Amino acid sequence: MSNDPRPEIRTVIVDDERLARKNLRDLLSGHPYVHVIGEAADAAAARETIARERPDLVFLDVRMPGGSGFDLLDKLEDRPSVIFVTAYDEFAVGAFTSDAFDYLLKPVDPDRLNLSLERLLSSGRDRGQPSAIMQGDRVCLNTGKKVVFIELMKIAAIMSEKNYIRIFSINGECFVIRSPLKEWKRRFPSDIFMALDRSLLVNRHRIRLLRKKNRNGDIYMEGIEKPFHLGRIALKRFKTLMGVTERQECESLP
Repeated sequence: MSNDPRPEIRTVIVDDERLARKNLRDLLSGHPYVHVIGEAADAAAARETIARERPDLVFLDVRMPGGSGFDLLDKLEDRPSVIFVTAYDEFAVGAFTSDAFDYLLKPVDPDRLNLSLERLLSSGRDRGQPSAIMQGDRVCLNTGKKVVFIELMKIAAIMSEKNYIRIFSINGECFVIRSPLKEWKRRFPSDIFMALDRSLLVNRHRIRLLRKKNRNGDIYMEGIEKPFHLGRIALKRFKTLMGVTERQECESLP
C-alpha cells in the first residue's frame, strides 16, 4: 500500500508491442499512486480487461490487431479516462473527437507523462476533451468549433481571461480555448516563454517594442496590433528577464 497522499489511479495499458508496454510500465513505476492492474495486446483482450477491472485510466495505442484504439473507445459503455499513446502524430485530431483525456507520442517523454498525470489529478479525473496537445514543436488546439495546429514559435503571446485563454499568433490569428494559464506556464519552455504576471505569457523572441509610460509600460508583439500593458511589477520583471537597460526603453528589442 502506497503512503502517497494523492488518490490511487488504477490503470490498464493497451499496446500490441510488448516493449512499449514495458517501457510505459517502467515510467509509471515512478508514480506510486498509479497502479497498473492489467495489460492487453489487442482490441478484444482490451475490451475484456477493461470490463473486468474497471480501471480509472487506460493508456491506449491507436494501431493494434482487432481494431483501432478509436474503435475500442467508441464501444466502451462505461468509459474510463483515456490517454492515447502512439508513434503517429496525425491521430491527434482523432483524440479530440473521440473524447480522450490526452495524447502522448512515442517514445513517451517522462516530463510530458508527468504533466498529463498531474492534470488528470487536478481535474478530478475529468473525462472531458483536452483543450490542447503538445506535439514536439507544434501545439494542437481544440477551440470547440475546430481543431487547429500551430507551431510553438509562431505563438506570440497567451493572455488569460477568467476560465479562458487567448492565444495570439504572429500571423494575426487569435484562438480562444478553455484552459488555465498556469497549465501553459508548465508546458512551454521557460527559455522561450516568459510569465510577466498572472494573466500574460509572452514569447521573448516575438517582442518588438517596449514603451515606458511613467512607472508602467507597453510591449508590442509581432503580429499583434495592440500592445500589452504592463504594470510596475510586471515591467520590472520584464526588464530583468530581458536584460533591458534604460537606454533600450522605447527602442526595438533584439
